[in-house]
Parts: sequence; C-alpha cells; structure tokens
Amino acid sequence: MSEKKIKVGLKKGGGPEPGYNWSVLYLIIAEAEARKILKRDDQYEHVITQIRDLATQKDPAHPTTLRIEPVKDFYELKEKGGPLGKINLRVFFIIEKEKRTIVLLGHYKKEEEGKTPSPVVRTMSRRRRKYLNGDYGDAQ
Repeated sequence: MSEKKIKVGLKKGGGPEPGYNWSVLYLIIAEAEARKILKRDDQYEHVITQIRDLATQKDPAHPTTLRIEPVKDFYELKEKGGPLGKINLRVFFIIEKEKRTIVLLGHYKKEEEGKTPSPVVRTMSRRRRKYLNGDYGDAQ
C-alpha cells in the first residue's frame, strides 16, 4: 500500500451541534509545514481551531470571523498574534463547493511586507493542480 498523501481532518455534519458545514481534507505536506512553523502545541491547536471555525462558515471564501483573501486560484487564511505571538501565518486552501469540502494545501510563515511571494503562490497552485488531477490519491 502506498503512503498516504491526503487525510480527512473534519467531516461535514461532524463536530459539535449543529455540525460542520464543510468537510476538511489536508495534504500531509501541509501538516508537516505547519508542524515546522508552529513549535508549540498551543500554536498548532490555535490554527486547528481556526480551521474548525472555517468549516462552520456558510461560505468559507467570505467568513464572518476570519481573514480570508483570494490568491490566484486558491485562498489564504491570514492569522497572527494570540498564541502565535509574532508568527504571521498563512494557511492556503481551495474550496470544492459541489463536494462541500475545504482542502488545505499548505502553510507559510510570512516574514516580508507585501503580497505572498511568487514561489509560494506557484507551489500552492501546483499542489492545487495535483490535487484536482488526483495525484494525491484518495483521503484516508
């Protein structure tokens, strides 16, 4: 059996009542990036809480409680402060409306002013394309 490349994070309808509006899948590489950036468990848990919040939204592209911006053919969640301290984190994802699924593509620690750097945008676009082509296989 091949190594898993994508996992299920949340299932639509699961979680506390009334349940999540969206399922969440994540690339294993995205989890590794988050773990590398977020050194403490409370930081990692904070980001998971943000993702859970995103999954409760009616429209994850326009949430009422989070900072989301479109970037090329995906979205970025902007998060800093609180448990993250001085970490300016970006969480990249796509939305599959017909499947009611959010797919986490990756994380990036932003340290420069301005837009997300082009190499990061290209990497996330490539991951999006590979996901949509089925290159990561099925979620486990």
